[in-house]
Amino acid sequence: MEISKHGEFFECSKSPYNFERYDSGLERQMMIRLEHDPTVKRWMKRHGITIPWIDNQRHQRRYVPDFLVEYTDDRRAIIEVKDPSRVDSDDVQRKRKSAEMWCKMRGMEYVVATGH
Repeated sequence: MEISKHGEFFECSKSPYNFERYDSGLERQMMIRLEHDPTVKRWMKRHGITIPWIDNQRHQRRYVPDFLVEYTDDRRAIIEVKDPSRVDSDDVQRKRKSAEMWCKMRGMEYVVATGH
């Protein structure tokens, strides 16, 4: 799959927007999965969430997760889509730790999806 593929997704019946932009083929795949998942009430990529994290040189960074998802049972989750070859990188792990804490404080789940 072409990872760096960008585009617009128009089949958004569960997004509050009439289209969403994707930054990779994996993100587009996730949009299709979310649209067809009967347990998903609503999803969006343009959610306005920014999570602070610290890089390995102790600089504060800002991380915008891929998706905010609301389920029919009222659970909410942030889903980050990653190529499997990048999941174990230091930056991804640091972002993940910060995002997990951010979500926990808000009663949300954090999920890393690799497309497999």
